[in-house]
Amino acid sequence: MSEVALLPRATHGIPLRCAYNGRMTTPQNAMHTTPYRLVGPAILAAVLIVTSAGGCAPQAQTVRPDQPVDYQAHSTQLQGWPADMALASTRRTLDVGRSADGGTLAVEAFGSGPKTVLVLGGIHGDETRSVEVARLLADYLAATPEAVLGKTVAILSDANPSGAARRTRTNASGVDLNRNFAARNWQPGTMGRRDYPGPSPGSEPETQAIIRAFERLRPGRIISLHATARDEACNNFDGPAEGLARLMAAQNGYPVLANIGHPTPGSLGSWAGIDRGVPVITLELPESRPGAECWERNRGALLEAISADAPAPPATPVSSR
Repeated sequence: MSEVALLPRATHGIPLRCAYNGRMTTPQNAMHTTPYRLVGPAILAAVLIVTSAGGCAPQAQTVRPDQPVDYQAHSTQLQGWPADMALASTRRTLDVGRSADGGTLAVEAFGSGPKTVLVLGGIHGDETRSVEVARLLADYLAATPEAVLGKTVAILSDANPSGAARRTRTNASGVDLNRNFAARNWQPGTMGRRDYPGPSPGSEPETQAIIRAFERLRPGRIISLHATARDEACNNFDGPAEGLARLMAAQNGYPVLANIGHPTPGSLGSWAGIDRGVPVITLELPESRPGAECWERNRGALLEAISADAPAPPATPVSSR
């Protein structure tokens, strides 16, 4: 059985290292050099500060795909630092599966708190803004560890890489992944249609990877990033997530919608939100706007969704279309 590396990443996925005595090394190796043993606590603190800022990072930890994930156990070994801060300052990866064309699907995790938020981007391969904003969120959390203290945030920024490579809504097998979940409302469809739900519920490897991430991480809420070519941006919700959608709306100014105007059988929101009672937000971004602009418009909303503990119940009726 293959093993999965849990290791910090730089912005572009390159494992971080630091320079010590003129050579590239990891903090653990640096601590065991002779000069290091001769320095006092002040130098140790300086090394830890550099590590927290992303200047260097620990060696990879590994975990088998069938092994329960305990991020607390995979601490960065930064002695003298609170475990939450040590973990929040690193970027760890968890392999959850493969795409239809064999590409790796990996979740990036930040923080070590008991409440987990799962963020997904790119479930539709032609919605590029959703992938860009998911990656910008990951970069922000890596650079701003205080944003995840008390939480664990797991981000699968590109859930459909084979579709993204082809600029198609569906995966390489022609299946709409957001109609492929084994929800109670799943319905068969016609092959060749852009909303083809697959030959059976949960048939696609990408769907299975998302379910695997869900089962292993047990998120208390899910934020699924989408992008609309019609520029009808909104905070759509499924399950007990209306209060959360309203908190986001106060930040991004998008309407709160209980539905998007057409049925979505076999969707992630149906499977996780309606069937399992997990709050699910589908944040629809305007595909016509640049990714950086979408991120700036929604940064506050996403951080609010991550940090909020118990959103108040809505006080007014929900818009729908």
